[in-house]
Amino acid sequence: MPKSDKDSAGTASAGKPNPFETTAEIPMGSAADAPTNPANPNNPLDPAAPVADDQHSNRGLMKSAGVVAVMTIFSRVLGLWRFRVLARMFGATYVADAFNFAFIAPNLTRRLFGEGALTSAFVPVFSEQIANGEHEAANRTGSVLITKVTLWLSIGCAVVIGVAALIRLLLLHAAPQLATPSTMLLLQLFQWMLPYLIFINVACVLMAILNSLNHFWMPNFAPVLLNVLIIGACYFVAPYFGASDDERIWAVAYAVLLGGVVQLLVQVPPAFARGFRFRPSVETSDPGYRDVLKNFKPVILLVAVFQANVLMDNIIAKEFIPGDGPVTYLNMGTSVYQMVWSIVALALATVSLPALSKFWALGRKEDFNKTLLWGLRMAIFWTLPCTVGIMLLSDDIVRLLYGTGKFLENDAEPVRRTAGVALYSGLGLVFFSVNALLARALYAMKDMRTPTTTSAWSVVINIVFNLIFVIGGNALAWAVRPFLTDGVQRHWSVNLLITSAFALGNIREGGIALASTISNGWQTYVLAKAVYARTTEEGGAKIDRALSISAFLWQAAGAALLSAGIGIGVYQYFIHQKDLETFWAFFAAIGFGMTPFYILCREHFVRILKPLQTKPQADTPTNLIYGVAEDRWPEMLKFQYSIYSSAMAAAIMGFVVWAMRDSLPPEGRTFGLVAQRALAPVAAGVIVYIMAASGWGSREWDEFKGLMWRRIRKPV
Repeated sequence: MPKSDKDSAGTASAGKPNPFETTAEIPMGSAADAPTNPANPNNPLDPAAPVADDQHSNRGLMKSAGVVAVMTIFSRVLGLWRFRVLARMFGATYVADAFNFAFIAPNLTRRLFGEGALTSAFVPVFSEQIANGEHEAANRTGSVLITKVTLWLSIGCAVVIGVAALIRLLLLHAAPQLATPSTMLLLQLFQWMLPYLIFINVACVLMAILNSLNHFWMPNFAPVLLNVLIIGACYFVAPYFGASDDERIWAVAYAVLLGGVVQLLVQVPPAFARGFRFRPSVETSDPGYRDVLKNFKPVILLVAVFQANVLMDNIIAKEFIPGDGPVTYLNMGTSVYQMVWSIVALALATVSLPALSKFWALGRKEDFNKTLLWGLRMAIFWTLPCTVGIMLLSDDIVRLLYGTGKFLENDAEPVRRTAGVALYSGLGLVFFSVNALLARALYAMKDMRTPTTTSAWSVVINIVFNLIFVIGGNALAWAVRPFLTDGVQRHWSVNLLITSAFALGNIREGGIALASTISNGWQTYVLAKAVYARTTEEGGAKIDRALSISAFLWQAAGAALLSAGIGIGVYQYFIHQKDLETFWAFFAAIGFGMTPFYILCREHFVRILKPLQTKPQADTPTNLIYGVAEDRWPEMLKFQYSIYSSAMAAAIMGFVVWAMRDSLPPEGRTFGLVAQRALAPVAAGVIVYIMAASGWGSREWDEFKGLMWRRIRKPV
């Protein structure tokens, strides 16, 4: 998109306002005219404190998302180091599987209950109270919720630990043949690490409070401490626990428990500094608490079903995939896409939820739509190239991250199998990211039922495809295996088809990741329809069919698949021509592959914008695209162009990364060679994507670049 006519501060210039900017003021007052409290001017819970609408503008949200992203990068880097240290110490043994399996319940409870369902039910209520000036009510609701969460989780934790202890006794005395070292270690680790969920979920309530008060850095820094404790336990504490893996794993388990306590304690001072006051209370008649409970009830099913789904994924991996390590491969492979998802999508969703909740509560539907579209644009712009990069470089990325110690045994089979999971889960990165924002939009509307229902059906779809890919995949691989070893000379296209069928049938853990991608793709479509129906119902008449995002996505997806098929086919044809160099195959694939997508999308924009074109005048802006100034573009068409420009830039980046990867030396065991294959294409891809996005007039890149330039250039 062309650059908008904006001043250096990023606000809209005179004339028609930019529909992608949020410039209206909150009725409570702005930073410029609200009275300040000299004793504590930054206290959002003080009635005299100012409420700056700039915090909920695109620029303010991007700054907050940047804080979350930086803290998340720090946490994820340490998390990858944690995985690498654990992989070196314990490999893909039954001890590693036992620890990962035992940690699923408390950790998943944090992700779904604390950071997911509970936070999503609480933030809209708490944010609405702040927006309406009900500061005492906000403090009371937060206090009641913290007290109740602590009480009920403590009781539930004690009951589950008792049941696990009873199961251990029954196995030892009634069924000793089932009391294998792996099972007994798993149950013991589960008992000791389960209390982690009490501390971490209370910490998540504090995180939601701080986020609603526009404080983001400490809640997102807290997970760093867990990784530091686990890494420190592996290096400095584990040797004192014994010589065997069964003994040393306990140092890691105790570090997990301590990490939950620390993550809770570090968030208390900033919460109090921002004005929150905790007063223990079990007053269930509090209106705010009752609203939270009302919002939360439909999500209880979501938490139960989703947790069961993740457990089913791991059970299918453990029971239906032969050999040791499938659970470890699945967890380590999905962590690759989760790193990008948490840095981009989770950061955008975290900062968007309080703003969306306040806009919806105050009836500012137009600002709600603009904020949501801004988040979706940014999510697609940053995750689409990551999807392409992960799919092309999955083997090299996994080898760089985890390729050490026992993870290189058996001719690096753990690396290859983990890379398969990374590839197929990376394929769904855009879906996972868009889902996070669409679900937050519905939560802000206090619609908890739609995300719950769609998630339940998504789980069913996921389990069905799990069984198809894992069990049916084995049958497919067995059926085509004879054709790979019969020595018959076939055309290259037939060999490509047979090899692809064998690879698809032999994906094992990757099949579980692919099933998740398919189910989330379906859920994205359903959530988008639900959000569109709610926003158009509340905000005005439905838009023209030509501007329908679903119609455009179907058209763009069909064009993209056609382009991909043509590009791959052209490349395979040229690569098998003996008189042509690989260089020509690469450029032929780019030219033939991108043409259908470019032509079809361009025709779409030209057709819609043609009625808006006018004859050039003396005062006609120079920043035109398809002959129409940016401020005359329909808002939904700008969103569609964002998808198109991001896709084109990502495609160009993908071809360059593809060619560069094939030109590098084969993977080696030295860190230098591994890093070269993994990092050099990534660096080149980042540069090419930025250049292509800028050349295609990406508004997202202009916004990000403008924010970074303002941060660097200090006013004189």
